[in-house]
Amino acid sequence: MSEIVQRNDMSAILLAGGKSSRMGRDKSAVLFDGEPLLLRSLNTLQSMFGEVIIVTNQDIPFDIPGAKVVRDDVPFQGPLGGISAGLKSSSRDINFIIAVDMPFISPQVVDYLARFTGEADVIAPMTTNGFEPLFAFYSKRCVDALNDVLAAGERKILSLLGRIDLKVIGYNEIRNLPGADSTFLNINTERELEEAEAKAHHTKAPKTRDDLRTPIERPVTVFVNSDELVTVQSSMEHLDEVACGFLVSEGILQDRDDLESVRVDEERGEVRVRTKTSKTNATKAMGKRFITSGCGKGFSFVSLGDAMGIAPLKSAFSVEKDTIPNLMKEFLHSSGRPGMHSSAVVKDGEISLIRQDIGRHNTVDMILGKLWLDGVTDRDIMLFTTGRISYEMVVKAAKARIPILVSRTAATDLAVRLANRIGIEVVGYVRAGNMKVYTEGARLGCSEPVKSKD
Repeated sequence: MSEIVQRNDMSAILLAGGKSSRMGRDKSAVLFDGEPLLLRSLNTLQSMFGEVIIVTNQDIPFDIPGAKVVRDDVPFQGPLGGISAGLKSSSRDINFIIAVDMPFISPQVVDYLARFTGEADVIAPMTTNGFEPLFAFYSKRCVDALNDVLAAGERKILSLLGRIDLKVIGYNEIRNLPGADSTFLNINTERELEEAEAKAHHTKAPKTRDDLRTPIERPVTVFVNSDELVTVQSSMEHLDEVACGFLVSEGILQDRDDLESVRVDEERGEVRVRTKTSKTNATKAMGKRFITSGCGKGFSFVSLGDAMGIAPLKSAFSVEKDTIPNLMKEFLHSSGRPGMHSSAVVKDGEISLIRQDIGRHNTVDMILGKLWLDGVTDRDIMLFTTGRISYEMVVKAAKARIPILVSRTAATDLAVRLANRIGIEVVGYVRAGNMKVYTEGARLGCSEPVKSKD
């Protein structure tokens, strides 16, 4: 292991003020590998930084040696209030912000990010799970912007990022550092706690060739306002993204600002989506269900006839064809969980987001849901998947305005017919340096990526 760099000129701010609503008990005090999560993170951070500040909204039921404890500026309203309180009480200009539910802190990844401090107000990584603002360095220069955002009643971190100077570190830069594969893992539920505990024990155990854990399969029912819409079989991961992605791809959710809340109840197997407007297309769609070729009794409310009415893409996005085999190799290397399908977003020649599930449709829904929930509108991207590309997969890509679909296996004739009509490139059988271009190939001929604003 590399030597840990002690950065006495910087502080660490540990955010421990959340509601822990999905866990049902205070995550700070949850025992992980024999010690409370808060103490585990505190011990690691104190070995790396000259000052550690804990931001919380409740009494801590054990001793906190050598750390400053402050109260959240805006209790239980998201992390912005905690970041603000921590920065204001810090004695250093540069501060590492991290959530208390991330037990696998990699000092090597933190040290790498620290090298960029001074180049921007916030230094944050982009991983296969997306942007990581709660594993990032913040300058005290952010305080004024935080005050403005909080005074305006904004509670999303994205609201802050538009007002400060941000530098994003790509996952390709950090993926090979020790601990990079687990340092961004966070724990929100009892099941995720069990999985993280298993991972901790697995890491300590002698390495074996294969991960033989049995994939989880559970039914999950999606409600929109008061309507029960659909039940899907899932691996119980990223259920908010699964639900929203499905609803977006079916045209039931459209305007991101119309979303009021998404509540996940893993015990009951329910996701309840509420919109600000009481009437959605959900009621209209019910009773119009089509069984598809997807895993776990896949289905759609969009028939082939409906799909043929989707407007063609105006995007001019294209990529160099020869880059696809290596990207597929990297994608498969990063998503090798047995028994699980995988899908990924490829942006600027990098795997920027991966999702896995027992159902191939679910993996695409997760990605569409993640992009929609985060308000990401850039569609100069490719969607990679391990599963077959059927017509409903093309529909999902079309509804999300994604111009290139790539699979390690085949596409169906209906998928190709629909993709050609809409202007989506479909590439399959990407194996051993070869591939089959099912569509016209107009988006694959350039020596350099061509970007577009669709």
